[in-house]
Amino acid sequence: MFDLIIKNANIIDGTGKDAYVADIAIKDGKIAVVGKVTDTADEIIDATGLTVTPGWIDSHSHSDKTMISAPDQREKVEQGITFSVTSNCGTSQAPIMNGMTMGDFLNKVDLIPQGSSASVFIGHNTLRSAVMGKVNRQPTADEMEKMKALLREGLEAGALGMSFGLYYIPGCYATIDECIELARVVAEHGKLITSHVRNEADGLIEAVEEFLTIARESGCRAVFSHHKAMDRANWGKVKDTLAIIDKAVSEGVDAYQDVYPYIASSTTVMARFVPKMFHPEGTKDAVSLLYSKEKCEEIKAHWIKKWGNDLSWVLVISCGEHKEYVGKNVNEIAEMMGYTDRYEAVFDIIRLSNGGAQACFFMMCEEDLEYVLSHPRTMICTDDVASGNNIYHPRLRASFPRAIAKYVREKNVLTLPEMIRRMTSLPAHVYHLDTKGRIEEGFDADLCIIDPENITDCADFVNCTLHNKGLEYVIINGKKVLEKNNYNGTRAGKVYRL
Repeated sequence: MFDLIIKNANIIDGTGKDAYVADIAIKDGKIAVVGKVTDTADEIIDATGLTVTPGWIDSHSHSDKTMISAPDQREKVEQGITFSVTSNCGTSQAPIMNGMTMGDFLNKVDLIPQGSSASVFIGHNTLRSAVMGKVNRQPTADEMEKMKALLREGLEAGALGMSFGLYYIPGCYATIDECIELARVVAEHGKLITSHVRNEADGLIEAVEEFLTIARESGCRAVFSHHKAMDRANWGKVKDTLAIIDKAVSEGVDAYQDVYPYIASSTTVMARFVPKMFHPEGTKDAVSLLYSKEKCEEIKAHWIKKWGNDLSWVLVISCGEHKEYVGKNVNEIAEMMGYTDRYEAVFDIIRLSNGGAQACFFMMCEEDLEYVLSHPRTMICTDDVASGNNIYHPRLRASFPRAIAKYVREKNVLTLPEMIRRMTSLPAHVYHLDTKGRIEEGFDADLCIIDPENITDCADFVNCTLHNKGLEYVIINGKKVLEKNNYNGTRAGKVYRL
């Protein structure tokens, strides 16, 4: 007697092989049988005409931010994500200054069932902040030893490895030597490093080479986060960067990359408009720089040369308590504020939100996205966090259905079996998820049942909350958590330790 049987399934098993028809029997959260099943079960799903795949793995997310406050992870479940790799871009929920270690955090979330499963990295920015704050300087020898000790504690507690956010404060203040020294601690534990590289625009090639050096010198497996080229002047550079990565792989560096299937990124307005180049040595609070008229003029002069005074490509999706600006572009907000100078509106947005305002930035091109998607070491991601808000980047709700609908069915960038491999067995291999990512006896019963001809992403930048279509069932650890595109409230996920 099984818990669940899926009959007449068109199975895409996650390895990249062609589909085949069989039954799947599930018992105690595991795939018990793949083949002809004649036994009975508590429940039977007839999958005639549907396709069954392994559960989809979000290779780069920030879901750890809401494991305590919004553990349903609804938006993730409702796009077929059964597992998320979290705490990316250098930011994690621990360790925190004078407080919780990574072990403490994991012990806390162990007690909270999750709508979708996850694992965590230790964020380099969080680690650095815990030891030395957000100051623009290099660590002392004692501070470096404290960072290494906290890193070891987190790795031994079960973190996947360490994520860098070299674009963000305070990671942007770190030298390559600091990064290598910490990465060597990760390598001692046989774990991974990922990075939002230092520059994704004019300095993209140099930033890719820097992270490859960190991987090479430390011996860590490495993942380039949401790989892309920002700004029109840099479009096409992904051909060069992927060639550089391929060469490093041929020389023994074990490197991969992920991508979300959109041409708009999302980060803080602060990070986009006030990066490291504007921070004097010793800066502790970068927002305070914007209370200097001279500094604002310096920043504005730099960007106006590059972008002009049209900032309609910046769509604000959060602004602290100032919800009147959410869902509007910077040109519209400037008019609301009475400015003709769009940069004055940008500075106000940052000040009003104390640096926390988020926006979507339409800065990439479709050709680059397709090129990165076509690379065999590219995984699919959301780069997002479950939200209680009504305004967010649509990737939170629709990255995975969109990857199939647009880049398999519409544009033929990849075949469906190959796209499913990028969503399942490839990230399972990269992140050492040994019982996930394939439909195989003994593996975890994380499954998606889809209508491949009709699966469609409906969310967009105006109506970001619209549900996907064609996602019939999602099963996590043997339990149905989604039926007919809607989460049913079952929290069958958990936080995994490596």
